[in-house]
Amino acid sequence: MGSKTTITIIIDLAKKKGDEEIIAIIRSIRTIISSLSLQTNKRTHGPFGRVSDSVFSIPWDKGSLVGFYGIADHYIDGIGVFVKAHEEIMRVGTWGTSKPGGPQNKWSFQLEKNHHLNKITIDHGDLIYFLMFTTNHKLESTHTSQKYGDWNGGDVVSEVTFDWNEEIIAISGTVASSRGKYAGYTIISSISFVTNKRTHGPFGSVRGTHFTTPWDDGSFAGFYGLCGYYIDSIGVYLKEK
Repeated sequence: MGSKTTITIIIDLAKKKGDEEIIAIIRSIRTIISSLSLQTNKRTHGPFGRVSDSVFSIPWDKGSLVGFYGIADHYIDGIGVFVKAHEEIMRVGTWGTSKPGGPQNKWSFQLEKNHHLNKITIDHGDLIYFLMFTTNHKLESTHTSQKYGDWNGGDVVSEVTFDWNEEIIAISGTVASSRGKYAGYTIISSISFVTNKRTHGPFGSVRGTHFTTPWDDGSFAGFYGLCGYYIDSIGVYLKEK
């Protein structure tokens, strides 16, 4: 039998020094959690385990860690975080490329006050080429965002239309490398939108490393990330209910 190693991490919570707080987790995946790091506002603890090529980072701002959840059997198969918002809007993610990108690559869509997400337009094929969002104000005026991505045309354009009382409560998808003319970039290869009524998707090609982000203590307020030829990364804006 192999040896078993137990590691204890001491986070600085003393009364005089109680200023260390976990602000992100970093993990690598081989259908199980093969390694894990805990990043605080002071330092990074880890990695623990064996780091693989499929690496995920889940940072957050304007919120505090309140716990973990996931799936476990013989090993830790999945891990997620419970986060409590400090302010009206907080960010969770991103998933996809870990490169910072330039100002021209950053995209952001936020719901305005009293607006409801009515439709998402997705250009997809082997990956996600662009996303576009349509909102309405009290079922009256509508507004359509710019296209995020689409520096290189896609294959199929699909539209997801939401009911007036339908709200996104989770997203899931896969992260992989682009193929073809612009090969080798880390991108979002597929995405699904989970609501309180149904799951829309997947759109794109389900390949690479899976991710899923549910939430129950907060309401959907928008998306953000990086884009170029494709959607390179995506994160979620949440607001207090």
